[in-house]
Amino acid sequence: MKRLLAVLAASVLLVSLIAYFDTRNGTRTDGLYYKASGIHPDAQLLKVNGEVVSAEEYLYWLASVCDYLYSYSGGTVDFNGQVTEDMTYGEYAKSDAGKTVTLYMVVRQWAQEEGLELREEDLQALEKQHQEYVTYYGSEEAYLRQIKLLGITPELMDSINAVPYLYAQLHDLYCEEGGRLRPSDEELEQFGTENGYLTAHLLYFPTAGLDDAGVEEARAKAQEYANRWTQAEDPLAIFATLSEELELSAPENGITVDKLSTDASVYQGIEALATGEISGVIQGTNGFYVAMRIELDDDALTEDLFNQHLQELQDSAKVDYNDRLYDSIDVSAFYTQLLAERTVLSAEMEQSAGE
Repeated sequence: MKRLLAVLAASVLLVSLIAYFDTRNGTRTDGLYYKASGIHPDAQLLKVNGEVVSAEEYLYWLASVCDYLYSYSGGTVDFNGQVTEDMTYGEYAKSDAGKTVTLYMVVRQWAQEEGLELREEDLQALEKQHQEYVTYYGSEEAYLRQIKLLGITPELMDSINAVPYLYAQLHDLYCEEGGRLRPSDEELEQFGTENGYLTAHLLYFPTAGLDDAGVEEARAKAQEYANRWTQAEDPLAIFATLSEELELSAPENGITVDKLSTDASVYQGIEALATGEISGVIQGTNGFYVAMRIELDDDALTEDLFNQHLQELQDSAKVDYNDRLYDSIDVSAFYTQLLAERTVLSAEMEQSAGE
């Protein structure tokens, strides 16, 4: 009896291990990515904050990065070559795909935390997009063939396409006036002060590619516009006219800048102004500017704060890879085989469509 119980216990353990293995490493053998990598599409390639990301989704983004590098290099990219002293193009592709997967997952997770789902208008937009693709390719069947060439299922494509709509909802709740996620005025003021944000209306006179005479002509033109602006009875009204003459966009809320992303001389020129004051001619790296400082635009700050928060969610996410599977991905071999499999599948589809 003891021996029988031991055998039964061993059998149960074996079944459990097999089930765990199948769940973690997958069982599906369909799709281009399985042929190109040998990894089951439904394998658990990584987890983001404890939530599983399938190999299919990760390899989709890896293939996208490889496609970009291949196109950018004119088909000459060497994935074993060095991007930097410490990283090959293949390592870069794997890392970038991981960052994209993480970003998409944290958007899904943040939306779930806020109780957000696709709205009716989102579903309609996705359906419209779907029908546009069907029309472009000629039929539903032809569209599905294109999805197959991407290496993923229609269900995963729908899941990926849904994320920008969840992102848009989060963005609106965070950035729009009255949004329940919008930072308080005090938080915005503190963020703006700590990071040195300034808002201004700007006229710009480019000098890139000009000779000395051209540069001086641009300077004189900037001075003329500065005089017209300064002498105007209604500086805000004439700004729109001046901008139109120069074929510049003139956002009603101005342009918000900070120290890190702005030409230092331009930033300093704006910083020296009182609110409502118009500058003289400011010489920047690539041109001349005339500026009018205005009240700090809170909406521009919420945009940056939103992006910063999302970046923090991405950077702080706990990402755990299935090291055995992840380390088995040789990007050069994967992409070479993927291109070959795409060629074969495309030929098969053309033959099938012609029959």
